[in-house]
Amino acid sequence: MEQDEDVTVMNISREDVEKGRLENYLREFKKYEKKKMRGKVTLIFNGYEQDRREIYQIREITNWVDRLLKNVPHLFYFLSRENYSMRIVFFCLSEVVGRSGVEVSITKEQGRRLIEKVAKSAVVYARKLKEPEEVQLVLAEGILDELGYEQTQQ
Repeated sequence: MEQDEDVTVMNISREDVEKGRLENYLREFKKYEKKKMRGKVTLIFNGYEQDRREIYQIREITNWVDRLLKNVPHLFYFLSRENYSMRIVFFCLSEVVGRSGVEVSITKEQGRRLIEKVAKSAVVYARKLKEPEEVQLVLAEGILDELGYEQTQQ
C-alpha cells in the first residue's frame, strides 16, 4: 500500500479480484480503522489497463467491491473523494443504466437508496468512534455531495 500525506492507495491486483481474495485487504482496513483514516483511501485496480471497459463495467470487480462492502459496511468512511475514488466504488455497487462521456446514469431510486445506505453506515461508524457531530455532518455531506444525492431527488 502506497501512502502520501493525504491519501493511501490500496492497490488491488487483478488476480486477487478474479480469485475473490479479500483477506489481505480486510486486514488493511483493520489498520485503517485503528488510524481513523477518514476520507483517505483510494482503491486502484491493477491489471485492467488494457481493458476498454470502465472499472464499474467489469463484473469481477463489481462482485469483489460488493463483497468488500459486505465485510466493511462503513467503507465510505474511508474512501477519498480524490480521483473520483468514492464515485467509482459507488458505480461498482450500482446498476449503471447508461453512459455518455464521463456522465454515468443509474436509476434514481436505486441510487438514492444506495447513497443513503453508504452514508448512514459511514456516519454510524464515525459516531461509534466518538467523532464530533460536526465531523459526522461533514462526512455525511461529503458523501452525499460526491455521489450526487441531490440529483436523485428530482
